[in-house]
Amino acid sequence: MRPMKQRVLTLKGPGQAQFSEALLPDPGPDDVVIRSLYSTLKHGTEMLGFSGKSPFLTQSFDRDLRLFGPRDAATRFYPQAMGNMVVGEVEFAGAKVEHVALGQRVFAWAPVGDVHVLPAHSVEALGDLSHEEALSIDPASFALGGVIDGALEAGQSVLVTGLGAIGLFVVQYCKNRGATTLAASSFAGRRKLAQAFGARVYDTGTEKDLGRSVKVDAGGVDIAIECSGKISNLRHALRATRQCGRVVCIGFYGSDEPALSLGEEFLHNRLTLLASLPALAWNNPTRGVLPKYAKDLQAAVVDDFRNKRLSSNGILHPVIPFHGAEEAPRLIAEAPERVLKVVIDHT
Repeated sequence: MRPMKQRVLTLKGPGQAQFSEALLPDPGPDDVVIRSLYSTLKHGTEMLGFSGKSPFLTQSFDRDLRLFGPRDAATRFYPQAMGNMVVGEVEFAGAKVEHVALGQRVFAWAPVGDVHVLPAHSVEALGDLSHEEALSIDPASFALGGVIDGALEAGQSVLVTGLGAIGLFVVQYCKNRGATTLAASSFAGRRKLAQAFGARVYDTGTEKDLGRSVKVDAGGVDIAIECSGKISNLRHALRATRQCGRVVCIGFYGSDEPALSLGEEFLHNRLTLLASLPALAWNNPTRGVLPKYAKDLQAAVVDDFRNKRLSSNGILHPVIPFHGAEEAPRLIAEAPERVLKVVIDHT
């Protein structure tokens, strides 16, 4: 008997992450029903909504003009489902579904919920990927997009600020490309992982002028990749970058972030400031002769995991049982030193 209801972690307002229950739609011939085994949250984007600091609370994005404007009062930001990736098992496959079968383990982009009805074309077989690797495809694809946007070449030097999941995958991609890689965080556990992945690390908890330290120690860097979404770290990145260098922003900056002065190192060192957002929802390609879109980057990441060029070791923690998932966003917000990328365990 197929499930009739779905229980989903839902953001109902600032600081209000709660389970919601809804009727599960009937699957069609092109659909599958997935019973969740593991899932993850999207720390940067979703935590801005949880904190009430997302620009989308008061604005909406016109996809034709590609401009932000005032949000229509009739289109509320809240509530919305939380989470973005799931690994699960196929409980039902429609008559037209051929590439996955009943009982097979799969992964897909979906919120934190106990069960999902999804179009079969949006679901991929897990194969020889671990569930940790599958749940890391999203942050790793953003990391790869940022490295491509920065046009990083072998022999160049790079500073990575913000060592969450994206930043730690950036470190790996930079090392894989033969770059001298520096990485900065105030959290000891994240610095330890970055060091294990081959980076020289700096403690921004004690290093009050990171840019000066990087320039004194290494003469500055050719490229800085800022992954935290914090203006304070973007300032560090600008100060650490050499004359005519590039600074790539992967982080999502909230509405409460302080103003950034562009009249200092940015202007006088003639730096290039780039945004990198290769998300499927925004239809942004990477820069370069052969631009890559989200699906291209995701496929490349899967290949890198399968060929052991990329590692998720140590990045997905802590693990929280599904019944305790309501507490996960608060843990991320209030104790970031204890969290890297939360995994929700449904087993």
